[in-house]
Amino acid sequence: MSAGMVSAASTPPNVLYIFTDDQSVRTVGCYPDAYPWVKTPNIDALAAKGVRFHNVYMAAYCVPSRVSFLTGNLPHAARGAFTGAKLDTAALAQEEKEHPLWPRRLRENGYRTGIIGKWHVNPRPPAVGLDWDTAIHWTSDAETFGGYYHGQKVSINGATPVDLGGYSVDRHTDLAVDFIKDKAAGDKPWLLWLCYCGVHKPVEPAERHQGALAAVGPIPQPTSLTHREGKPAYIRDLPTPRWDRVESQIRQYHECVMAIDENVGRLMRTLEESGQLENTVVVFAADQGIAYGQHALIGKKDAPYDAALRGPLIFRWPGHYAENAVSYEPVNQTDVVRTLHEITGLKPLETMDGMSLVPLLKTPTAVLPRDAMLLTNVQNTMGGDIPRMMERTRRFIQKGGKGLDAMYDWTMIRSGRYKYVAYAGEDREEEVYDLKTDPEELVNLAASPEHKPLLNELRKKAAAELRKTQSGFDGGHYIDFFPLLRAQENR
Repeated sequence: MSAGMVSAASTPPNVLYIFTDDQSVRTVGCYPDAYPWVKTPNIDALAAKGVRFHNVYMAAYCVPSRVSFLTGNLPHAARGAFTGAKLDTAALAQEEKEHPLWPRRLRENGYRTGIIGKWHVNPRPPAVGLDWDTAIHWTSDAETFGGYYHGQKVSINGATPVDLGGYSVDRHTDLAVDFIKDKAAGDKPWLLWLCYCGVHKPVEPAERHQGALAAVGPIPQPTSLTHREGKPAYIRDLPTPRWDRVESQIRQYHECVMAIDENVGRLMRTLEESGQLENTVVVFAADQGIAYGQHALIGKKDAPYDAALRGPLIFRWPGHYAENAVSYEPVNQTDVVRTLHEITGLKPLETMDGMSLVPLLKTPTAVLPRDAMLLTNVQNTMGGDIPRMMERTRRFIQKGGKGLDAMYDWTMIRSGRYKYVAYAGEDREEEVYDLKTDPEELVNLAASPEHKPLLNELRKKAAAELRKTQSGFDGGHYIDFFPLLRAQENR
């Protein structure tokens, strides 16, 4: 057995990780949150043969979600260069040596690895020959300019970017189909991280789906669109969007999902026709969810509410994991990484966060042995850039700035039926919600004298979870930005 491996199946499985962009649970038919007119038969078929996770908090923003996947760390704790000057070949090699991304270690231990689609982890490109055997990527930077859906340019294994041609979701699938077929003849297992650009804004459905949902509705207006009592200032200050315009955006957004569902079907047929279906773990997930009107939010810089955060997560491996089952345990992206380590037999680094979900895949009613699931929102400023972004937000507020740009970094935990949120900075606001009785998160319990003991308990749990993580920036720990949590530890 190779160094770094732990006990695994005699034939390690392939892993197809389908990763969409900004896809809410409201867009997937097998989730009870979905609108009644949502039809996603191919994604639903994955859930019918696998385990669907209900409370999924992968991340609060695009880049941190991808960084969490590559490092196995929560965004505030990720080590390495993920912002700043572009790394040259020598610097990239040194960075990979100091802070290895886990696909590199998987590759060194017998797997073929591939990334196809949206990369978006600037300034470091996919490291072909270190982390990846195959890298066909788009980053939306100056070198690979072009849209999310049309006119996209991709770099193939580090070469000069070329025009992808066609609709990006279809073309990414074409490339994935080629990858899967090519690996069928090989003698090594493989991991493919297939990163669709859909359904990120500007939402552009495939031509064949444009107008397909024009007649559905009316779409009910969420109560939280206008009910913002007890919310932090940045939410209270948001303008209320016109609901008829939001309805139109929702229809177009869901039309865009239709191409994703069709292409999931193509991928599954390819696995079956190439004889690899039985030995391939299929994971379907999104980098994050997105709100469309809930809490007056439309877009990114996600606030810590379920309507903005929750996305789908499905694991399919019949004969090994439960089928047509649901787990209600709160999970995040680092849990997925830990799970893929156990599935592939790779030993996690001690610095990684998260817990393996394999016990839940086998017994979905099981409970993970942790007091709380932690999620942090540092927006796009991982590691050493965190203090700089904090200062930028402070100055913006001092100058009278309002809205989402006035949102400080936040720490969130899910503990049982409760959600707790702390915002960074001196005397920042807090939020507590009972998700059993208040799933829309309308009533903030943090200021209620009756719930003071609960608030203190949740503060302690949040502080403890932050202490368990290891911040990647020098000179401090992330908890230092949360005086309320720091103070609670000593009570």
